[in-house]
Amino acid sequence: MQKQKQRQTEYWKNILRVVSCPYQGQKMAFCMKSIFAVLWLISIPNGIFFHASRDYLIVLSYLTSVLLINLFVCRHHYHRWIDVVTAACLLVGVFYVFFHGCIGYFSVMFPLLFSCIAVFMLGIRNSVLLNLITVSAIIYCLRVDPDMVARKLYGENVTLRFPYLYICIVLITYLLMYTIQSYWVEKTRREEILKQRIQEEKDRLQGMAIKTMRAMGRALDAKIPGEEAHGVQVAEYAKKLAIRSELDETMQNDAYQAGLLHEIGMIGIPDALILCQNMTPGEYAQFCTYVEKGYGIICQLQGAGNVAEAVLYHRENYDGSGYLKGLQAEEIPCLARILAVADYTSRHIQRGETAMDVMEALKKEKNKRFDGRIADDMIEILRYDESRRGNFT
Repeated sequence: MQKQKQRQTEYWKNILRVVSCPYQGQKMAFCMKSIFAVLWLISIPNGIFFHASRDYLIVLSYLTSVLLINLFVCRHHYHRWIDVVTAACLLVGVFYVFFHGCIGYFSVMFPLLFSCIAVFMLGIRNSVLLNLITVSAIIYCLRVDPDMVARKLYGENVTLRFPYLYICIVLITYLLMYTIQSYWVEKTRREEILKQRIQEEKDRLQGMAIKTMRAMGRALDAKIPGEEAHGVQVAEYAKKLAIRSELDETMQNDAYQAGLLHEIGMIGIPDALILCQNMTPGEYAQFCTYVEKGYGIICQLQGAGNVAEAVLYHRENYDGSGYLKGLQAEEIPCLARILAVADYTSRHIQRGETAMDVMEALKKEKNKRFDGRIADDMIEILRYDESRRGNFT
């Protein structure tokens, strides 16, 4: 019994979901408006040829103009409220033709066609009120009006049968629109499921990438003691700088990962060269290739393009005096500029220098070795960290 109630509840929830779903038929609405604009435009010379009343021709011109203006506006700036206002404006002309019987019996087709176009143009939710107004006006005009003007215009046969015909056709139109909106709801649901699965897969790959990077860091630490702790500190600084630079979450994560792996290329450098204090120009050139080696290693990780690029260029200087390519200023990728500041700060702090000394060094290297803005951000981070430790007031 409880399961049956749950199924019924879910059934009605699904109906409500379909009826109230956001309108997604902009192309369909555009086609419907175009068709009726053309029909009413053609009707103007047709009415002139058959000597239709001037009022009817004016109303046709008004209806056509409203739709043409709508089509022009919506082609460049589509908004749902524009179609709602357009439908309300069309309703005025439709009622005029219907109440005055401008073209005899055929005048009753105007509210019928309007209601159908309103459903396809606005969707179920937005068209209900307009069509309730329309059917109320039709019933009043044909059945309730004490002056019986409509009966004199349309005759007893149309007066009795048209309200039923109108309601049946409009209900069929709503059923057709319900089918269309059901497709929209199902399509949206599948897209959301697909996005969720893609995000879950991205998160899984991200987790695997981080584990791989940490394993690489431990491997580097076995070769050069202290490099893993250095990489973690650089990663934390880089992420803080990325946040201060107002980069998106993906770039913030890339900054962190670049910090973890910024010296992974050292694995490919001989131990003797790493420990060498006085390198010859040839040895220094060989040593500098660690950024290229790191780039090659990181490129093997899926989705790590930004990380690899940051590692490749993080030894470039802001004034163009760095290596490998002598890039300068904005030519250096943003993550690489962030990584350079984070690496320098961590390296000097781990050598035993005070935060004050590092801040002074950063100030001297602003717009020379480092991006001035990023250097200022790093100074603020160090000042905040020191104030939390009670070293600054």
